[in-house]
Order: sequence, then structure tokens, then C-alpha cells
Amino acid sequence: MKRSIQWSAVVTAAAVLAACSGSSASPTAPGNHPVAAQVVSVSPAGGATGVSANSAVVVTFSQPMHASAATYMSLHQGTVAGAVVPAHGMWSPDSTQFTFSPDSMMAAHSTYAFHMGGGFTDAKGDSLDLSRCAQFGGQAVTSQMMSGGMMGGSEMGSGWQTPGTNTYGMMFSFTTR
Repeated sequence: MKRSIQWSAVVTAAAVLAACSGSSASPTAPGNHPVAAQVVSVSPAGGATGVSANSAVVVTFSQPMHASAATYMSLHQGTVAGAVVPAHGMWSPDSTQFTFSPDSMMAAHSTYAFHMGGGFTDAKGDSLDLSRCAQFGGQAVTSQMMSGGMMGGSEMGSGWQTPGTNTYGMMFSFTTR
């Protein structure tokens, strides 16, 4: 019995050393589970005012994201039930930052809602962890928030739904100057 406890301690110590070694291997949590990619910043943050009408929305992630994640980002006039603003986006070379730019200048003194789906994945195929989004002014999107507008269910599919919840990603509202 004593021998198996010692062996377990050696295996645990090796795992801790490997995780802290600065290796380029994928980050893992205890038990060798992958650490989910997280949102580390959103600009403009939810609740921001005085945003330039020609601003882009920039989202930074903790890990490289799957290119298809761009499919699950949209900008709306007013709320997530409002009209979709034509826009285009581009990933940084390392796929950790997405810049989402309206195709034309946004209206002055107007509210916009950036909607980011909750079901997209990082480059390894692991789900995105949205738990830190509230600190950037993010608000979970519910089906009630989307009813009555152009949404009509188009942003309620699997790439939009946050796994294990009845929510559809996060919304970051801001007002232009």
C-alpha cells in the first residue's frame, strides 16, 4: 500500500512539473482535461459610451480559435433583435484576436450590440469558456432577448448556443458618439 501511494505522488509531481515547465504543449487542468479558451478582452466593452462611429469590435482570446468562430459573431443596431449591420472580420496571424469591422460607418449617438456565439470552439475543437465575459460588460443572450426582431432563430443554432445552457452566447452593447 505504501508503495502505491509513493508512486501516485511521483506521478502527480511529474504532472505538476510538466504543466509548469513552460512547454508549448496545450494547457491542461488537473486530470489532463484541456483548459478551455477564454475571452480575455473585448473592445469596446459592453456599456461603453462615446465610441467612435468608425470603430471596429476587437475580441482577444486566450488561445488560438477555430477559423469558423467568425461565423458566430454579428453586430446589430440597437439590441440583438435589431437589424444586422453588414460587417467583415479578420483573424490575427496567431488566431487569438478577431477584428470585426462594419462595412460602413455606424450612426452617431446610436446603440449597437455585438453578439458572440457561445458554441464555437478553439483551434483544438474545445468549447469556448464565456465565464469571464461579464467583466467586459458582456451579458448572456436569451431567446426572449432575440424574439420579435430579425433574429427569427437564425442566431439560435449550435454555434450560437452556449453548451449546457439555454443561452445563446454573449452580447456587448455600446453607444457611439
